[in-house]
Amino acid sequence: MANNISPGNCFDEFNDIPQKKKDPTIQVLYEYEKHYLEMLKKYSDEIRFIQDMLARFRNEQELFYHKLLPDISKKLSEDAGIDDEMKKIWLNRLTTNIERSFSLSETLINDYATKSLDEFKQAVNERLHSI
Repeated sequence: MANNISPGNCFDEFNDIPQKKKDPTIQVLYEYEKHYLEMLKKYSDEIRFIQDMLARFRNEQELFYHKLLPDISKKLSEDAGIDDEMKKIWLNRLTTNIERSFSLSETLINDYATKSLDEFKQAVNERLHSI
């Protein structure tokens, strides 16, 4: 044999390659999943807070459209001194103003959620680039 490689040690020259380089897909996936779970734990209070805000927001909308608005409409109808056209105008204005308020609340919640999500993604990406 002219070369110095023995049949049992033909891959010895590759032993100094770090494990991350030998199978990067599995290692990176493991590190990513591990870090992702750590991030979920770290941000769990904020995730829960956003979830609670969205639930309260939906409940408020449901309460307005299914309970408050019908009750107000009924009370206005029961008052003989209120013209039907005036009742319609008042209910329309009330609904428009409440919808504007709901829209503003939804925007604020979405902005907060987006900011939190962006921070979460940035932290995950920083960790992923460090792997």
